[in-house]
Amino acid sequence: MLKSISAPLIVLLLTSWTLAAEPNKYLKQAHEVTEHINDTFFDPASGVYRKYADKPKLDYVWLQSVAFANLVAAARNEPEVYGPQLEKYFTALDGYWDDKVEIPGYEAAPTQGNGSDKYYDDNAWMAITLIEAYETNEKPAYLKRADETLDFVLSGWDDEIGGGIWWHQNHKDGTKNTCANGPSAVACLQLAKFQKEDSAELVDWAKKIVDWTCNALQDDDGLFDDRVVVKTGEIKRGKLTYNTALIIRAQLGLYRATGDEKYLEQAKRLGKASDWFLDAQTGVYRDALRYAHFMVEADLELYRTTKEPYLLDRARRNVDAWYQDWNADKPNDMMTNACLGRALWLMGEAESEQGQAFWNHSDELGMKE
Repeated sequence: MLKSISAPLIVLLLTSWTLAAEPNKYLKQAHEVTEHINDTFFDPASGVYRKYADKPKLDYVWLQSVAFANLVAAARNEPEVYGPQLEKYFTALDGYWDDKVEIPGYEAAPTQGNGSDKYYDDNAWMAITLIEAYETNEKPAYLKRADETLDFVLSGWDDEIGGGIWWHQNHKDGTKNTCANGPSAVACLQLAKFQKEDSAELVDWAKKIVDWTCNALQDDDGLFDDRVVVKTGEIKRGKLTYNTALIIRAQLGLYRATGDEKYLEQAKRLGKASDWFLDAQTGVYRDALRYAHFMVEADLELYRTTKEPYLLDRARRNVDAWYQDWNADKPNDMMTNACLGRALWLMGEAESEQGQAFWNHSDELGMKE
């Protein structure tokens, strides 16, 4: 009987049977990974996470932002277990917050407020997560800090080479990067859902940022190169999943905020183009997990809008492969573990009524009235 069924259909049938046999599989795996992170990397003295399991050095704020995003999702699904930890962690992240400068922001490493060079992309990631934290528990402190953080991010825009947000505050690298502009646009659109008096301005910011990034850094295949050297105009090639992923999310946010179908069409185009990132043999993203997990998040967000099955299948295939690898050999760095935990929570929410309700409501908040 099975000989007459195609191989892809067999895989689909087996996957469906496995899901039916393992209800809440991804949420259980997410809990397992998150507990491992807490047991292995948490530093009680600082309240944040160490970079490596066997070294005392605290991790940088960008990597802490992924741990923060993992805890936000964990607290949404298991509030009694992770809600108190999320609150303490948010407070502990003040150790990176420099409020002794004209425009406060998060520094890369723990600070005494000495005005060190800050990364605009670090702060954009933090802003996105702070807004999601506010959506999760409605505590005003999260929204206030998100607003402050985004003020810093947008201060990184200037009109040199036609616009764009710098990577470093002090322009140390001399570049404007997709990784700074993509998440900045997403943060603007996320905050616009809750800052109604400023929503039009924030949507305009997102349009401006996305337009500049597409003009400056989008290749002919639709995917995004890494950065442009401002002084020379040289494009630094190299396509990473997280760059395209954040533009997909920004295009979706603009579609919801404006109702303009062109943004949805661009997001769909980028979704299809992102097959380029897949390994031909395994169907898993070639990038390191620190980049690729952002594409799973974009796949799930695009799936909520288009309901195209390939997006859910692609996300599930990646998350299953990542968990299998983790179970066989747990990584020694905090961020890889946190990226997996975050992806598992999101995959679980994509299959649970509670999770679907949260994300559908989040999307609806961003829709044009």
